[in-house]
Amino acid sequence: MPKRSSRPRDLNALAFAIMKEATGDAPASDDGKNPAAVSLGRLGGLKGGKARAVALSEQRRSEIATLAAIARWKKNPNVGDQKMALKWSKTLTRSDALQDTHGAKMPFLRFTKGTVQENHKKWFRETFFGDAAWSLDPGKGTEFEKTVVKMRVIIEGHDLGIRNIRIDHNPERSGNHSAPTTHLHYDSVIKRALGPTNLTGHRVQVRLEDGEYTFEVF
Repeated sequence: MPKRSSRPRDLNALAFAIMKEATGDAPASDDGKNPAAVSLGRLGGLKGGKARAVALSEQRRSEIATLAAIARWKKNPNVGDQKMALKWSKTLTRSDALQDTHGAKMPFLRFTKGTVQENHKKWFRETFFGDAAWSLDPGKGTEFEKTVVKMRVIIEGHDLGIRNIRIDHNPERSGNHSAPTTHLHYDSVIKRALGPTNLTGHRVQVRLEDGEYTFEVF
């Protein structure tokens, strides 16, 4: 049976014991470092890490955990984290719902901050649609990018099938009163579903789950 350590478990007492060793004749390790000093440094690091974790807000800890899961998922999409859903939602404005406004109708959805905790001006391009096949469109600017993703469309409980939905991204848009940089363009099916029915004030959610995108208004 291995011999139990005689060092005290209390952190303060343990630190004192290690300091006594560090000032004594404790032998150095092969790399020339005093093992007692190394242990003391590790103890300080552990205590500091715990203190920083306690100081973080619950929301910030959740954000850090989500970002770590996304990083693991992208590194190895075959692990369990693949089932993690990425979601964004907001309330439809009159413009989003294709209703008359003071200006011309804009047949696209602006990806505003909504429920995103990260920088939404980059998050949709780099994370939410990060694995899509993006291409540059020099005719619309040096940074204008576009892609097409397959997306299931559901409007008020009616499944309208999987559609090819165009997404574009232009970081230069943020220079105009911090406007959203990424747009989702409505296809003919979404236009017919939104136009005749005023869904202003309803929620729209776009999510990515198990590799499938879904656009839903409810």
